[in-house]
Amino acid sequence: MRKRNAGLYALFAGLIFCAGGAADAALFLPPKEGPTGEKHRPVIEAIAAQNEIRDGAVWKIYVRASDPDGDLDKIYVTFSQSGGGEITNSLLPQKKTANLNGYILVWARLEGTNRQTSTVDAELEIRVEDRAGNMSDSKNLEFVVGDFKKEDRFRPPAAFNAKNKLGQAEFGLLTEDENVEDSRF
Repeated sequence: MRKRNAGLYALFAGLIFCAGGAADAALFLPPKEGPTGEKHRPVIEAIAAQNEIRDGAVWKIYVRASDPDGDLDKIYVTFSQSGGGEITNSLLPQKKTANLNGYILVWARLEGTNRQTSTVDAELEIRVEDRAGNMSDSKNLEFVVGDFKKEDRFRPPAAFNAKNKLGQAEFGLLTEDENVEDSRF
């Protein structure tokens, strides 16, 4: 029996090697499992973050979410700016869980030549998904990144776990001069 399994494994590995790119990513994604429908949807209970961030600072976005089935599986963090498109990061908690409570660490930075004189208005969207593919409603927060002199002194409300790191995300916001010329999006 072991030889047969080893042969199947070799065949499977060869198919993955030959398929390349997007095909191998699809083969390794875990199957969706669990109950679906409105009463099984996870909920983002609250988010909190400082809304004026210094260019180049480390920013913490606090998130509290729950799932009635106890199988929260992914956190989606989307950053967008007018005319600059959007960037989505997907974070995988260390284990599936009924509750998420902590922060996402982000390096807030501007891209462009006039960073010292620019401020960029942007928006953050947070969603969570469970193992069955049930998606929460989103929570949004508007924020500004610029050359602010004051330090980040934001303290989250008591309902948030300020010591639990849920993951890291990143984005690059374009200064106005670069946003007009950029063709990435």
